[in-house]
Amino acid sequence: MALYTTEDRDRALLEAYFRKEGLTGEVLETAIHKAEKEMAEGKPLAYIMEEAAFYDLLFFVNENVLIPRPDTERLVELAIQKIPRGGRFIDLGTGSGCIALTVLKHRPDLTAVAVDLSPDALRVAKVNAILLDLTDRVRFVEGDMKSLWFEDGVFDTVISNPPYIPCGDIPKYPTLSFEPRMALDGGEDGMDFYRAILSHYAHTLKKGGAFLFEIGFDQREAITALAKERSMDCKVTKDYGGNDRVALIEQMTE
Repeated sequence: MALYTTEDRDRALLEAYFRKEGLTGEVLETAIHKAEKEMAEGKPLAYIMEEAAFYDLLFFVNENVLIPRPDTERLVELAIQKIPRGGRFIDLGTGSGCIALTVLKHRPDLTAVAVDLSPDALRVAKVNAILLDLTDRVRFVEGDMKSLWFEDGVFDTVISNPPYIPCGDIPKYPTLSFEPRMALDGGEDGMDFYRAILSHYAHTLKKGGAFLFEIGFDQREAITALAKERSMDCKVTKDYGGNDRVALIEQMTE
């Protein structure tokens, strides 16, 4: 019995997507052929279909935002567990909104602020908030998370999946060539955004609050050192593939 190939699966997904859009017959075949050609050139299926599954939800995506990935689900899991009841959190570099909105969907007691420098990304996130019926519990703000600019109250948790790939390493990942570079480039050592967030947002944390970061698979030592410089504890959790992926940073207990 023959197994389905990746190509078979992708074609089936494309056909289902275009049929849902009302395409049939030759128009359907033309659309599938065009999409398959784009995929052969490296364009991700998620951008063609403008949707991506994340956690247990489906998100609208386009080339203005990163495609949500399973590795990031570990960050969401910890946020759902960690944020105290009735809490408020901020998601820095929200992109599609997949982190903030998934947490809110699973924690109806929480509220959030979601920040991004890109107005195009924020438009995507706002669409997802509407689709998930979460507009009453999240506020979207355009701003640069590397600057000390956000002064609207305090938070139980600061969450971020910031750009963390060293700029010189980005060409090593051709599969990311269609995704926004500003969401990938973490500076020379990949740590620019962590340094900025830890410096600028510590004052926004409530007593007992925490930072939750997605990190690169090889950044455990660097993020732990940054936390230690600021007299904070850092615990790193692995992703589903066994790689270091989520850093929980809290004030050291006396």
